[in-house]
Amino acid sequence: MDKKKLLLVLALVAVVLYLVLRNQSQSESKLEQTSVAADETELAILSVNDMHASIDQFPKFATMVDSLRSVYPDLLLFSAGDNRTGNPVNDQYVPVNYPMIELMNQTGFDLCTVGNHEWDGDIVNFRNDIDRAKFPFLCANVFIPKTVNLDIKPFVAFEHQGVKMAVVGLIEVRHDGIPGAHPDKLKEVSFKRPEAVLPDYKYLRNENDVVILLSHCGFEDDMELAQANPWLDAIIGGHTHTLIEHPTETNGVLITQSGSHLKYATLVKLRVKNHKVVSKEAIVLDVNSVRKEKPEIKQLVNKFNDAPALNEPIAIAKTKFETPEELGSLITDAIREVSDADFAFQNTGGVRVNYLKKGPITVKDVYSMDPFNNDVVVYQMTGAQVKKFILNTYRKNGGYPSYVSGMTYSVSDDGKTVWVNTKGDEFSTKKLYKVAMNSYMASTVNIESEDDGQSKFMTSEEMLIEFLRKHKEVDYQGVVRTQ
Repeated sequence: MDKKKLLLVLALVAVVLYLVLRNQSQSESKLEQTSVAADETELAILSVNDMHASIDQFPKFATMVDSLRSVYPDLLLFSAGDNRTGNPVNDQYVPVNYPMIELMNQTGFDLCTVGNHEWDGDIVNFRNDIDRAKFPFLCANVFIPKTVNLDIKPFVAFEHQGVKMAVVGLIEVRHDGIPGAHPDKLKEVSFKRPEAVLPDYKYLRNENDVVILLSHCGFEDDMELAQANPWLDAIIGGHTHTLIEHPTETNGVLITQSGSHLKYATLVKLRVKNHKVVSKEAIVLDVNSVRKEKPEIKQLVNKFNDAPALNEPIAIAKTKFETPEELGSLITDAIREVSDADFAFQNTGGVRVNYLKKGPITVKDVYSMDPFNNDVVVYQMTGAQVKKFILNTYRKNGGYPSYVSGMTYSVSDDGKTVWVNTKGDEFSTKKLYKVAMNSYMASTVNIESEDDGQSKFMTSEEMLIEFLRKHKEVDYQGVVRTQ
């Protein structure tokens, strides 16, 4: 290379390096506490949502929190719900959910709203979570009899940095009147729709400088709540796993949500002057960009992960599972075989991972796929009733077919007609079939059958473990059974 070309290359490298360093500096400067006028107060809130027991992210997240506290000593730390369900290390721990509550305590969470998956461990386990937590759980639209003894607060009001603040909690409620949890876990409590309850707390506006909704209602519902309740300063949201990369205001209300599984967090900065919020800013932070892990949190996570029973290989995946339907087909095959049914169904929301690597399948993998410990129930149904059941699950899933074993089927675009294909004997609308499903489906889908259903007194996870131990190798690549 001649001298001119070498000088040109060096010049280009210098320009690129300058641009990279400048962009990095600009990104880092967003987190610096800018000068605040003497008559203003800046509040900083770091929020996450739908962590789903992602305990392996906590060492980096704790480092991020410590770094932010060095800039904002009075940093508040909020969770918008669904702390648990999704990691067997946490969900199968004794006591259930202990790792997440302990890690949240150690990291210094200040508030948490109740998510639908907080109810997965039943009332007793949730009560234990609340008792162990060093932070309050909030939910204004759950109604709890005194005999149930769950210390869930509708809101908290407090003074922070000389600013009066109120935070209200809300949970999503479906059209059937409950959040997305097993109905059997919710029998002792009741709920009202968020939009019907939130206006009851408008009086907090007159008593506080800042009013925040900590919501587990989902992004679209949060947008509607902002339109109807402009007296709120911000909605810190969860439930739909939405990553709002550039949070903005809707009807004057700042709305944020940080994706899921502790991959991101959102830093909200509110400037308060003369008892009023005068500016709002929200910055999304990438937890995985943090290089250092907090040693004591890492040590705690390693202790929780030391679970030999969960790490036991029980079968081999000959090929990678690339879609939820391939995983759903594996689960339903296990349910159908072990329960000796003609057909088996699994709701789409009951499969909690999207893929599985080629190679050993462990007990932990099973409980990651299907973490809910739902018993399997077998019904006697005619073919006509089976078709109605398929259509009912399709509508309940919002136009998505449930996973199936023992048949393939397709549903018309209008959701009114189903075509069923079975191997061997021709499918008959008059013939009686044994139909297996988990107890969540049995409790939430409209079922017509010839009996009331018989529990097999085994969970779907237990059936899958038995199936995998028996077959030793599985291959579901490319399996498609529904349309």
